[in-house]
Amino acid sequence: MNNSTYFNKALHDMVFENACGAAIKRLADKSFPISYIHKVLDYPVSFERVQKYVWKYYLDNKILIYPENEKELDYETRCVDGNKIIIINKPRIKKTFVKEQGPYGKTTFRQVITDETVNSDNNDNNLTDIKYIACDFGILKYDNPDEFIRLLNRLDTEDRAYVMDMPWEKHTIYHMINDRIKSIYKHLIN
Repeated sequence: MNNSTYFNKALHDMVFENACGAAIKRLADKSFPISYIHKVLDYPVSFERVQKYVWKYYLDNKILIYPENEKELDYETRCVDGNKIIIINKPRIKKTFVKEQGPYGKTTFRQVITDETVNSDNNDNNLTDIKYIACDFGILKYDNPDEFIRLLNRLDTEDRAYVMDMPWEKHTIYHMINDRIKSIYKHLIN
């Protein structure tokens, strides 16, 4: 790659990030379908570019996790309704102040940071645990497209668009449980 091509690509990426990167991230955080995000952007950008950007954003922010990356996390697994769920023992940081008195009687306050690990066995309803569920949409999409379409027809319009717009790969990927994925699995299980 020569210097002018490298510079043009970097300039294009910078303009894209400044023009619509924050808007895409904000809408993706709210779990809007990629087709909706693409439609509401003022900046002219292809659907595939938005799709790749959202996918990378989800991976970078651990909304999606590849199976090989789950080993990096302190987690436990459980099966619920035949789906593998990952519960992460996320550290909870607690900040407190301690009052100390110096050798000459001067009173000072010192901040103390403690690390309390959330134990999901003690409280299954603890909402501070980050949870993931295995998504096999890519495997289904490529190996059994008729079954994939049949499952999508059970979803409402926004949930269907969310699943259809994602560039699922042909393997299992873990999705952080949020309102969107709860709604999708609620329709699929019922």
